[in-house]
Parts: sequence; structure tokens; C-alpha cells
Amino acid sequence: MKKPCEKCKKPIGFLERTHKIENEKLNIKYESLCNDCNGIIKNGIGKIDDMYQWMMSNLNKNKDVQKNGVTSVDIDLLILLAVEALFSVEPNYFEPKTTLNQTIIRGDENRGIDKQKDIVRTIYKLLLYGFEQNLTVLGLQTTRNFMAYMIQNEIYLEEVEMNCGESDEPIKANLFISRRGLIIETIEVRKLVYIPIPKETLIDYQVAASEIINEITLKNVCYPWDAMKSVVITLMSEKAMLSVANALDRFNQKTGKLQDKVKKDGLEYFNDRVMEDIKKLKPDELIEAIHLDCLLLCIVKNLKSQKMFSMEALFDPKGTTIELLWAYYRQNLRNMGIDNNDKIVTYLLKNCLYTEGFSIKHGNKPSDKGWGFFTTKGYIIYFRRSRQIFFIYTETFPNALYHPCNRVTYDNKQYLQLIMNNGHTSGDEYHDLDELIFYSDEPETIAQMERFFERHNLYYQMERFLKKQKEIQGKREKHLEVRRIVNHIFADFGYLPYCIYDEWYVIQKELQESDLLLGKIIETGGGLRKNYTLGKINYAPKIIEAFNQASIDLQESLDIKEESVAKAILWVSLKDAVTETLSEEWVRIAGNILEEGDNALSAFFRYVNLKKIEPDKVYYMGLFIYHLMDRSILPSDNFLDNYEGAVRIFLECRRVVEEPKYEGTIVPIDELLEEVFPETAE
Repeated sequence: MKKPCEKCKKPIGFLERTHKIENEKLNIKYESLCNDCNGIIKNGIGKIDDMYQWMMSNLNKNKDVQKNGVTSVDIDLLILLAVEALFSVEPNYFEPKTTLNQTIIRGDENRGIDKQKDIVRTIYKLLLYGFEQNLTVLGLQTTRNFMAYMIQNEIYLEEVEMNCGESDEPIKANLFISRRGLIIETIEVRKLVYIPIPKETLIDYQVAASEIINEITLKNVCYPWDAMKSVVITLMSEKAMLSVANALDRFNQKTGKLQDKVKKDGLEYFNDRVMEDIKKLKPDELIEAIHLDCLLLCIVKNLKSQKMFSMEALFDPKGTTIELLWAYYRQNLRNMGIDNNDKIVTYLLKNCLYTEGFSIKHGNKPSDKGWGFFTTKGYIIYFRRSRQIFFIYTETFPNALYHPCNRVTYDNKQYLQLIMNNGHTSGDEYHDLDELIFYSDEPETIAQMERFFERHNLYYQMERFLKKQKEIQGKREKHLEVRRIVNHIFADFGYLPYCIYDEWYVIQKELQESDLLLGKIIETGGGLRKNYTLGKINYAPKIIEAFNQASIDLQESLDIKEESVAKAILWVSLKDAVTETLSEEWVRIAGNILEEGDNALSAFFRYVNLKKIEPDKVYYMGLFIYHLMDRSILPSDNFLDNYEGAVRIFLECRRVVEEPKYEGTIVPIDELLEEVFPETAE
């Protein structure tokens, strides 16, 4: 039987030929294509080749190419020529139905049009097809690096106004600007205007902003047909105008012809040291693509060695760190969605921690005083006496850099143990562990570190939990093993404890406080009562003990590395099992008394009229609440959140039935449900 078409997924007819296409440069490979899709892909590849030929036709006229070959061509010129070829050969490149789009972009037909992204993707493939060596020399052969480069070195504007007509009347056009030239695509009557800029030319521009106009004049960039007519760009907003101005500044900096080029100073010297560390860590990666955490680690390391750093300076908008980032790593900030000083400070406060005033113990070496700078993807720790540095960084997030960490108090000192994996932990691999022990006479120092570690450990543990949970749900024998362990807890204590609010409250509260991940997973609404019946707690301590032992059994039987993950899996299964089992127990005892369309109010009217049970009993009330939860009649999946509202409705329904002539203050029965459970009423 023939395989279906790999592209359109339609069956290939018995008499229809199956086609194969492979193009290594474009990373295109199909083993099974129908006639239509084969034609589409071939045509799309043909469009790429047409664009390549278009570029080569222009490059062969260039004297530098004639002398030094294609590999000598400036990458910005290649990008400019590639965009011109794209706009000329396939002006509708962004349309999903075009063969080029289907071959190169291969996006969802229902997606919104994003011309800028499609330009970047197509240009990247075109340059890989014919100019791969030019990309490789600059480290732009990867999609990530190339995209970062184009964002930094080119700008594309849609529906701006240009003075590119025969008169001075502005004409709407799309505009591509790079260091090596402009490409103007008029909209109403389509025309393509190519304006090259010599590589040594500094773009001299002037901005004009007012309430009615925002325009930029490129004073030394003129139209081919009129050497005296400078290009004028009119934009919709001052923000857009400044964005173009910033891009032109970047282009001028790269050209190296800025007349106000800042002389080398202390900041530039310092950045050279930072760059040395970055290159050691990321020798093949474009600087603009490096994560902000990696930059911060290198910056702080050098700031400390230059004695230019303090904790306060790290968060100072006018301090060295932020000044350096804006001066040299603006694109890295933009990659993180950071476009002002406030956002940098917010990022530092949320994702970084600098601390000192503690001692460190590592292995058999004597303890030493030091300082540390911690981020989401790595940390640097300095030992003062030995002048040793621990520098650990990983590209993954969430990660296990700070997991596990344990805090103990001994002899009035706070100790924090951090297990180290040397930044190499990934997936399910567990390497030989080493450890760091931090301690301080200042409890808040260690407490601050612990809070930071735990906050980031939560991301890691949640990811591990979700991964393990999915694995268990996909394997029947593992799912049954979890259910077997949960059933043991039921068998030992029965159903009554889960129907008693105070018992269930203590169980959830103790488990929440005992484990970081459980504290996140066990979610309850605010304002819960600590006690409802003020009775003695009998079952909760025993159930908590049984739960902890069951989590150990679950760890062993399913080979779960982290105790917290095992507890989270057990809790979710226990909570679901409690709701399902007690709902079934209600049906067994009282039958299915609900009818389609019942809400909490009508359900409790049925409940108070039951004769075969005693509705006032806590046990039956609890079973019925679980039954309503199982039927999605109550708003929360947590018994505690539903309990007080359910009891209030029950009492009011009982009053209506038993005391119809009651004259006290009451809530109108038709408003009761909305007041108690507004989510359900809505």
C-alpha cells in the first residue's frame, strides 16, 4: 500500500506516481509526494534558484566580486540583494498559497501574515542555497544566529509614506533599510526602487517631529533618477521615527564612520574583558544571541575583579552594569523584551541574587568567606582566601542548578547545603554529586539565598512532576500502581476523615507547609476557616504519616528520584480518588437523586428531603458534597473551598422545608446561590 503524500497527507492513487525530492542545502526531503505537491515543491525550489541567479547577475557586475570572488561579498550587501530578488521574483512571498511560501515557510494557512518573519526565513534559505560559506565565516549558518543578525542589522517598515513619485506628493510604500541600501515597494501602483549605499558611506539623516508630522530625511541617500532628491520617510508616530533613527545609528556604528564615535574609555576597556569571558564560554555564538544571564555573570565577575561593584550598583539604572548593557548589549535586552531601565531592574530583582557575608565549605577544603551571584541559568561563587571561582552555566531552563537545597540550624548558625551537578544535569541523567555548604552569623543572608533557590527549584520540580505525571498516565501498569498505593490509604482509614472539614483542613495545611511543590499544587481559596466544628483532630496526623510513607513507597516502586515529585503525584491521585470514590459511595447509599439541570440549590432541596439517611450527619453531608463536585455542580475541585457554602445552602433549604413560617432575617432564596457560589450562578 502506498504511503500518503507527506505534504498534503492525501492518499496517493494506485495508478498515480509517487515522487521523491531532496535538496540538502534547503533542508528539504520528501520520500512520498503526490503529483500536485511535487509540482509545488519543485516550483518553490525553482523560485529560490531564480532568485539566486538574479543575485549572481548583479554580483557579476561588481568589481570586488570579479577580483576576490563571491566569498568576499559583504553579508549586508548579500541580504540587500536577496531581498531585492525576493521582491522581484515572488512579490507575494507572504501568501500561503504561493509555491515559494509552501516550500520555504510551510506555515499554517490560517495564520496571520507576518511579512518581516517571512522575509527573514526566505532570505536565510536563499543564502544557505547559494552563499553558505559567507554565512559560515560569520557564524550565521544557524537560524537563531541569522535571525538575531537580521533583527540587529536590517529594518522592514510597512505602509510608510515616501517621496518616491514623480512629484513631491508622498506615496504609500513598504520599505526595507539596511546598511548597504534601501528597497522601496510602492503599494497602490506596484514599483520596486533599489537604492544602493556604498559600504564606506555614513548615512547622514535629519529628523523632524511635530504633532502632525514625523519624518526622517536621508540627506546623502538620493534616488537613482535624481541625484539631488534626498529620500524622505514619513512615519505614523514619533516612536516609529525614533526606532528608524536608532536603526540608522546602528548601521552607522557598524560602518565605523560615525563622526561622534566615542573614544575608548574605561567602559570600553571593561567590555573587552567581559567579551573575553563570553568568547570562552560561547566561542561560536553571535553576541546578540547570547542569553542575558550569561552576560550578567560575565559582567559581575569582571566588575568584582575591577573593584567596581557593589550590591547597590547592580540595581542602579545609572550604574556600570546597566550602562554597559545599553551600550553594548542592547539587542540582547530586546531579545528579552526589555526596552527601558525599569524593566532591567525588574529582571535583576526577580531573576538574580547577589549576596556576600557568608562562608563556604566545599569538599575537604577549609571553609572560606566569599560572595555569590546567582541567576536562573547559572551562578558564580568566589572564595576570597583561595581566590577560587566556581562559574556554572547551563542553557536549559528550568534546571536543577539549585536542587536540592537543604537548610539546617546548628549552634545559632544557618547552614544551607547545595548539591552541585557542575551544570551538566539534563533530562533523567544523574551524575556523581558534589556539594557546597553556606553558613553565616546573619540568618537573613542564608534565608535570602534559600528563598531564591526554592523559587527557582519550584520551576524545575513542577516540570519534573508534569513529565512524570504524563508518563504515568501513559502507562497502565504505573497508573495502577499509584492507585494501589492510594487504595491502601483508603483501606486503613476509611472515608469518614475526608468528610470532616477540620480533619481535611489539617491534612492539607500540614502537607502544604511540609513541601515546596505540594504548597503550590494544593490550592485552596482564601479565607478558609481553621476550624469548623472545633472538634478534636483524630485522623489527620495518622493520614499525614501514611501519606508520607506512601510517597516513599511510590518513589521506590516507580523509580522517582525526587521526593517532592512523588508527593505531588500521590496528592493529585489521592484528591481525585477521594472525589470519585466518595461520590460513588454516595450513589451506593442514597442513589442518584440528581436530575439534569440541577444546581447546588435544587440539589440540596432534594438532599434535605431524603428519608433513608440522616442529612444532618457530617458523613452524609461530606459524601453528598463530593458527589456534587464529581458532577461539576460545585465550583471548586477542593472539598474545603466548597464546604462552608454548601453547609449554608443546606441550612437554608432545611429551614424552608422545616420552618416555612420563620420570621428572622434571611437571604431571599433566589439570591442565595449567587451570594454563596457566584461562579456557579454565572
